[in-house]
Amino acid sequence: MNNDLEARLVAWRDRTVPGDLSQLEPRVWARIDAQRSTPAAGILGFRAALVAAIMATGIVAGSAASGAAEPDPSPFALHSAYAPSTLLEGAK
Repeated sequence: MNNDLEARLVAWRDRTVPGDLSQLEPRVWARIDAQRSTPAAGILGFRAALVAAIMATGIVAGSAASGAAEPDPSPFALHSAYAPSTLLEGAK
């Protein structure tokens, strides 16, 4: 294994380097920008679908909770168990 590593290091040292490296940085940034812009459209659609699913779940849970909630008893309600008339009639 060491012999293979040594051969690779020698090959790396003896490689030819292109003479003009002045445009290396702009090419690297262009490749990075191209990679960034491609998956962003798919991620945006995924995020929108995720937000819509979360909002739909919240609406369903909120409507189920509000429909199941019983109103607070009030002594002034028409058919309340705590109304004075109901309490007085029950004593007979």
